[in-house]
Amino acid sequence: MTNPDNPYFARAAVNRIWGNYFGRGFVEPVDDFRMSNPTVNEPLLNALAADFARHSFDLKHVMRRILNSELYQLGSTPNDSNLADTKNFSRSLRRRLPAEVMLDAVCDVTGVPDAFEGCPPGTRAIQTWTFKTSSHFLDAFGRPNASTDAPCERDLKTSVVQVLHLMNSNKLQAKLGGSGGRAKKLAESKMDEPAIIEELYFSAFSRRPTAHALGGNGD
Repeated sequence: MTNPDNPYFARAAVNRIWGNYFGRGFVEPVDDFRMSNPTVNEPLLNALAADFARHSFDLKHVMRRILNSELYQLGSTPNDSNLADTKNFSRSLRRRLPAEVMLDAVCDVTGVPDAFEGCPPGTRAIQTWTFKTSSHFLDAFGRPNASTDAPCERDLKTSVVQVLHLMNSNKLQAKLGGSGGRAKKLAESKMDEPAIIEELYFSAFSRRPTAHALGGNGD
């Protein structure tokens, strides 16, 4: 399968890796290689596939190539020329966080970790290895299910189930109001409101809030 003369493996692997980082592959869906579903950038896919094969199919090498590229580092803010572009990689496309990353982010922001059956304390969602680990949150947000075909695919579409879970989940409410959570600690602290808002922004967005979020001119 990894013979350098194999014209399929390197292209398929690079396309999946590219799709993981950009939100869509050169061929989309990433496993749908056929004549009637052409590649959006055939020369670039071929160049990356050839480079992948030359470096003994080293996944870290091709990932490094992609992540160091100017293309990957483009911003998501559109301009007049790429406002409608959703497939040529002229800008970074905004996309939903994977289920495991989303849950870890909720735990980080609220300051209350999750506990996973059969896993040691402190285990993060991205470290869970089986879909059989019970989690309504991960199920709602589309983690892969190894009992389905294909076992590694995940559903990245938004859904009513996700909205209802965020609105009504008892576990999320417990995180927000928990005695050891960030909200309670900030409410009981001596910090003033602008400082609390800034702390929440740092925890959620890793940046300071705008003056509008702080109210008025931010003073």
